[in-house]
Amino acid sequence: MKMDVKRKMIKTVICDFDGTIVDSAQLVYDLFNKFSDKYNYDKMPQEEMEYIRSITFKERFKQYNVSFIKVPRLVMDVVKEYKKSVPFLKVNMEMKEVLKDLKNKGIKLVLISANSKENIEKFLKLNDMEYFDEIIRSNRFFGRNLTVNRFMKSHHLHNEETILIGDEHRDIVAAKKSHIKVISVTWGYDLKDLLVSGKPDFLVEDPKEILEVIHR
Repeated sequence: MKMDVKRKMIKTVICDFDGTIVDSAQLVYDLFNKFSDKYNYDKMPQEEMEYIRSITFKERFKQYNVSFIKVPRLVMDVVKEYKKSVPFLKVNMEMKEVLKDLKNKGIKLVLISANSKENIEKFLKLNDMEYFDEIIRSNRFFGRNLTVNRFMKSHHLHNEETILIGDEHRDIVAAKKSHIKVISVTWGYDLKDLLVSGKPDFLVEDPKEILEVIHR
């Protein structure tokens, strides 16, 4: 007798903000250098940008002598200054269409970021992208999985029905720790080779490929 196997479908997409949806890499890089004197660490030379994108965040902070103890305060300062540039940031238009398509198909969209909710909501409104059911802030720069775990538990989400989209190596680490699948995108902060080294479940070079991954 033939058995009917019910295939689990993705119902919730947790999507990263900076780098994945908005082109803000240069801004964050400039703000990082702006606060180097205040927090007593080395500036990242512009000519080393490719190298910087080839190593993980922890390696970057170690390379440029950023004290991990100071990271929370540094992030707060960057986020406050970031607010001034929100009106000038550019959205990834193809990613915008992908999110709109997912929303229209009834998939729950959740945005996760270390950025402030105020900055994100302002950007989404300016770019006519108010597609997200919720915005969750990851207070931990490292350990995003803890934020994901709390959200999934509070909303009774199933691991096999949830997927994370991000542009950084640390997103892959977080997804694996949270036991959910991850789609890594190559147009953000981290270089493709760094993402590949993290062994994501899916690696896409074009936003439209995200639809293929989620719908198949």
